[in-house]
Amino acid sequence: MATPDAPPTPATHPSADDVPIDKSTPDAEPPPELPENARARRYVILSFWLVVVLLGLPLWWKTTSIYRAPLPLRDMQSWADGRACRAEFPLLVEVEAPELSDPEHLIKSAQHALDDANDFSAHHLRLRLASPKLTDSTGNNAEENVAATLKLLPGPARSSHSYQLSNVSREIELFYSPSYNPSSSASSASLSLFVANTLQEIFAEEQQMISHLLSTSTPAPSSASGDSTSGSSKVNHAEIARKMSRILRYSPTYHLTFSLFTGSGTPTSWEIEDAIDEYLQPLLGALSGISNFTIDSQIQFYASPSDNVVPEWQPDGEPAEGEPQRGKWVLKKQDLSSFINSAEWPLASITSYPTINFIIYVPADELTPLSISGSATNAFLLPQWGGVKILNLPVEKIDGERKTHLTREDLKSSLDTFAGQLMSLLGAPAHPSSLPIRLDSLTRQRSAELLTSASSTLGSLYRLTLALPSISIPTSVSTAVSSTLESLQNACQELKQGRVGGEGGALAEGRNAAAQAERAFFEKSMVGQVYFPEEHKVAVYLPLMGPVGVPLVMSAVKELANFIKGWKASRVAKA
Repeated sequence: MATPDAPPTPATHPSADDVPIDKSTPDAEPPPELPENARARRYVILSFWLVVVLLGLPLWWKTTSIYRAPLPLRDMQSWADGRACRAEFPLLVEVEAPELSDPEHLIKSAQHALDDANDFSAHHLRLRLASPKLTDSTGNNAEENVAATLKLLPGPARSSHSYQLSNVSREIELFYSPSYNPSSSASSASLSLFVANTLQEIFAEEQQMISHLLSTSTPAPSSASGDSTSGSSKVNHAEIARKMSRILRYSPTYHLTFSLFTGSGTPTSWEIEDAIDEYLQPLLGALSGISNFTIDSQIQFYASPSDNVVPEWQPDGEPAEGEPQRGKWVLKKQDLSSFINSAEWPLASITSYPTINFIIYVPADELTPLSISGSATNAFLLPQWGGVKILNLPVEKIDGERKTHLTREDLKSSLDTFAGQLMSLLGAPAHPSSLPIRLDSLTRQRSAELLTSASSTLGSLYRLTLALPSISIPTSVSTAVSSTLESLQNACQELKQGRVGGEGGALAEGRNAAAQAERAFFEKSMVGQVYFPEEHKVAVYLPLMGPVGVPLVMSAVKELANFIKGWKASRVAKA
């Protein structure tokens, strides 16, 4: 009997796990790259590099290159080192001697005495016999700036040599003794020496100030050869430095603020405009050739000094029976520096000019009278800031009330004090008494200050240019430097010729030189780059260059390795 067919048995295949692996067989390599693909890859890489080298780099260089306008560095260094200008301050003194038979001999002898006594040749006096057709009634010269006019006149009987200086002109009247004999060498030498000593005394403070400016300014123009480079040996540098510390830096314009601060509610008004016009405006007009002035005023009630200031009561002695104790409140010198109550007194100025503050302080009834110890004017000066005058109004009542209005006459003493303080803050010498001579001295001092300031600024710009080669120098800086050098040269020439004030004088040229030098040094586009260190460039360029540069460099390196490998293989095949 037939049996049914059994289902077919499925064929079995060995699995991958069942197949033994022959580890001696090498790994299968990818199919070789077609030459066309390799060539295309090289062209792609080369095209990227060509775009980077021929277009990217020139464009980057052009857009990021720093423009540096050419600067006359050698001239700038010469002025900074003091080699470009030999600053001189010749002072011409004209001599009038109508009563002398041979004034030329006396002038020569006096000139020799002046030259022998002068150890600062940058500032020297030059005597010249006056010509009637060149002088006017004020003693000024129509063709050349005259520092002073010396009139030699016979003195009264039995008198010695003496002189008198006018307060309102440049005229010096020198009275020689009636015993003067021109034929006697001893008598002539005595008068010559007196003339020399008189002129030196009048211009001594000016010479010391200029000598200090030229010797201590760093850098400063060379004053003269030899002994003049170190200044006068007679200069009291400590005293001059003290005077210089209170002088305001030169500015073409100053702003004057006159403030009335009262310890109570009175006075409520003051005639400050009329007082300024009458007592101070003449001085401001005389100073207009040096600097201009703007003016404002204010009143502050119930203004008390700083809390650190505590006046002391000083009685006048034992009072009589039945009478109140009389005395005064006294401020000590150590209290003056903290007298200004900056926290409560509105003294801030909104002008762009340097501000000079003049304060009239009227103390309250309970602190009246208030005086400053050791002060004859009851006022004090704050260096480079201004002045304060304490004005004590009568305690007695007028019609049952305290005086509420200050007239021009009430303000006269205060404005006279402020006029002297203003001259001190601007740097005018305290002597001589002649205002025109003091103003001339101030003009020469300011000219020397501007000359040294502009030279110093040029030196700073020169060193900055060399220290930061990556800083840009716009054309405006080059133009300003050229203008500075031209004005410095003109100022130096004007000083040598004795023309200091007026249009085109040494002061005007020095003012322009200082302004142009500061404009060049503080150029906006340069100031920002001074504080941009080189390390910041890495932080800027690395995030931009990294993602682009790394793939380009790595592909180029890999392609070069493949090329070297193929070249070596071809050499082996040929061998």
